[in-house]
Amino acid sequence: MPAAGTVPTGFGTGFLVTPRLLLTNEHVLPSRADASGVGANFLHERTSQGLQTGVIFELTPNDFFVSDAALDFALVAVKPRTDSGNELREYGCIPLIEATGKILVGHPINLIQHPAGGPKQYATTQNKLLDVLDEGFLHYTTDTLQGSSGSPAFNQFWEVVGLHHSGVPLVQNGQVIARNGKPWDPESMSDDEVMWVANEAVRVSRIVKYLSQLRLADSSQQGLLNDLLASTADPLRGETSHTVADPQPISIPWSSEMTHTIIHIAGNATIHVNPPVAAAAAPVPVAAVAPALPPAVEKQIRFDKNYSNRRGYSSRFLAGYTIPIPTVTAARAGEILNAADGKPRVLKYHHYSLVMNKKRRLQMWSAVNVDYDPDKKSDRDRKEFGTDTWIYDKRIAGEFQIDDDDFYKPATKIDRGHMVRREDNAWGETELEIEYANSDTFHWTNCTPQHEAFNRERSHGIWGKFETFITDHIGAVDKKASIFAGPVLDNANDPSKNYGEGSVQYPLRFWKVVAAVTRAQGPKKLQVCGFLFDQSGPIDRFGLEAIDFSPFGSFQVSLQRITDLTGVEFPKILRDNDAMAGVQPNERLRIESLDKVRLKRV
Repeated sequence: MPAAGTVPTGFGTGFLVTPRLLLTNEHVLPSRADASGVGANFLHERTSQGLQTGVIFELTPNDFFVSDAALDFALVAVKPRTDSGNELREYGCIPLIEATGKILVGHPINLIQHPAGGPKQYATTQNKLLDVLDEGFLHYTTDTLQGSSGSPAFNQFWEVVGLHHSGVPLVQNGQVIARNGKPWDPESMSDDEVMWVANEAVRVSRIVKYLSQLRLADSSQQGLLNDLLASTADPLRGETSHTVADPQPISIPWSSEMTHTIIHIAGNATIHVNPPVAAAAAPVPVAAVAPALPPAVEKQIRFDKNYSNRRGYSSRFLAGYTIPIPTVTAARAGEILNAADGKPRVLKYHHYSLVMNKKRRLQMWSAVNVDYDPDKKSDRDRKEFGTDTWIYDKRIAGEFQIDDDDFYKPATKIDRGHMVRREDNAWGETELEIEYANSDTFHWTNCTPQHEAFNRERSHGIWGKFETFITDHIGAVDKKASIFAGPVLDNANDPSKNYGEGSVQYPLRFWKVVAAVTRAQGPKKLQVCGFLFDQSGPIDRFGLEAIDFSPFGSFQVSLQRITDLTGVEFPKILRDNDAMAGVQPNERLRIESLDKVRLKRV
């Protein structure tokens, strides 16, 4: 459950099917342990009076928990009342009607969703049922949003017909097709680049059939299941209640270890889940179309729930050197989000730290320790960590963080650009440390608007190439580097855009400083290079929604030049070892290829 004064972060959607039981996807809550410490938040929605935060009820998986990976559903009990006295029964429920034929191909299919744990939204456009699969799934075109796993799918009479759980990609000749019409490459492309042709839901009738074949060893749990099955008859068709079959008794395995997560439920129909994300789910049938298929289910990345565990950037990471964090000039100190003591609020994550510019709602600077040792990297594919999911940092107010609705989603060609790259941060001594470090880069505090061609190295982007080039070419000691980065927040000249959630002033330039220790030529020496990346020319020429957004300007500049532009001041040890120290203030070296990077001081 959330601490006082904080808003928990969601990771899925779900809905009540009886006054005690909640239905969502198995890949959202794959086990009884994953459901422990999770809360369900009702009435998290926008009203004429503003955004309601909702009422949170605790899940009680020890009272009831059943899940199935093949049908991708999880059914879990909810505590009947809150500590403050709110009654769950006041919020109603949606019965699961077992009868088939509630919807036909060509009919509309609607969803109520809490995308990425946000406020309730309705998906009622472009919503045609395409196919009813014998395997127990529905395909449809409803315009759902990412992070809506577990949403109820309704027919035109608002009877629930399915449990939304995945997308369906276009497959030609056994290959998944990208939006550019070429085969999708899971190694170099994100899920956003897949040509998704439909959504998929698990049919309610199949879920009910599965449940009717269970006999639980615990009598109280069987009683809750019987209550659900008794409500599955279709009153409009004059059917009787479902009869529970009597196969061999089964027991549901569970763990008594309590995790601490949160679910949100809004309205009297849906809930959305609100904690760090669940573990990996078993594949669902759509993933078997071809070996190269992206994960169909919306399994989201899992976050470390304990923010006090995060040590942040280490000043003594590079052998033989102490490199403090940056500071901010007096002229721009008033823009910084401060702590209670009046000093800049340094937000610590796994391996990196940052400071926020409260005026611009973007980071002022970030500092990350990077270990390129292959032994510190995971053998798991990026997709195995789960679908990329951006969340708020609950330690600071949401008003200081730009999210999808503010800018990224309506600006169709704008990426959620990592300042600290996940590729740099995803290292550690254990698989869990690597996983949590990977996830930590997906906080809105680490996100800055970057055009897709600028941000993506696979699209000839430039943002991610320099540090690996430098560390490779200088023979970095221990294969380590410390990297400092951020946007150039030019308050006087940066353009702004309002997509309906308020005006957002977005940066056109970004900076990066790479520091590493080399002993390729004698004694160990600190190498420091500063870079400035500019996307202003193409934006001025084509606008934010341009299709072709290259080339971009990339320059090596002095650290003093970066300070002049940003107000970010670097420690003396970096300035003294800057490869461009001593050049004229406005001098810059255009980097047209990586071999142009200057690695020695002039």
